[in-house]
Amino acid sequence: MDEFKDLLSYGILMKPTSYSKLKLAIEELTTKEWFRELYKVPCYNTTIWKDKQVKRILLDSQKIKMIKQDQYHAMKFVNLVKELAK
Repeated sequence: MDEFKDLLSYGILMKPTSYSKLKLAIEELTTKEWFRELYKVPCYNTTIWKDKQVKRILLDSQKIKMIKQDQYHAMKFVNLVKELAK
């Protein structure tokens, strides 16, 4: 029974939360200069962390990959953050 409790608690504790996934996505994007510049601005930083629409994009690994690889998607993301921060 103790083994089951240990396994269950490990599964609960090691399950990534949306916060940790968001943090990893932001860390991944900070490799790009344009994102670092956007992230430095306090109102944009707040929007990145708090806005549901932006968080939904950042929690999708396929969208992160597109943003990192394609300048068009990167600029769409930047424009979205700037628009939502107003």
